[in-house]
Amino acid sequence: MHAWANSNKKVLRTASPLKDWQSYFFPLCLLILSGFFSTETYASDFSAQIKDASVYSQDGWYLLDADIDHILSPVAKDAIQSSIPLNWCLKIQVKQERYFHDKTLVNINYRYRIRYHALLNTYSVSNISTNMVKKYASLSEALDALSRIRELKVLKVSALKKDKRYKVAIKLKLNKEQLPAPLRPVAYLSADWDLSSDWYLWQLEQ
Repeated sequence: MHAWANSNKKVLRTASPLKDWQSYFFPLCLLILSGFFSTETYASDFSAQIKDASVYSQDGWYLLDADIDHILSPVAKDAIQSSIPLNWCLKIQVKQERYFHDKTLVNINYRYRIRYHALLNTYSVSNISTNMVKKYASLSEALDALSRIRELKVLKVSALKKDKRYKVAIKLKLNKEQLPAPLRPVAYLSADWDLSSDWYLWQLEQ
């Protein structure tokens, strides 16, 4: 099982937008129709669920580990199989607790993408923020890799004061704006595309 960590190694080049559009035009039409006629789903059926997360110090940095369950709808899986990439944004916030209003110290985003490459019959998972790409033989393997976030840099240890209290919040959000334009209205209206998580909040221990 692979875990995502920081890296600057780029191992895969993506296709051009024009070629992408030509490759999934007809599957996209089918997906739009299936979204309009899907009536058997509920918002709680599909989502990203953060099961566990922690921030710890190492080599002068606070690093984030998180385990996330991706529960994709059949429509979302069909989109991936049609070579339509899905993009998520992992939002990380660190706040200093204050009496009247918390002070935000960190507000960063890590971006991830999963896509299917039909010619190679492989799936890739990209950490766009670090240019790290890994390839997998199946969708389940790719989702498993996407579910394990490891050693993401959050902030330097020296940025925090020992006599203050801090809290961390993370959220995984599906970026619907990066779906093909004809699919976006369906994605905003259909529960099949409610694939984001709730905020996950905890106290940072120094």
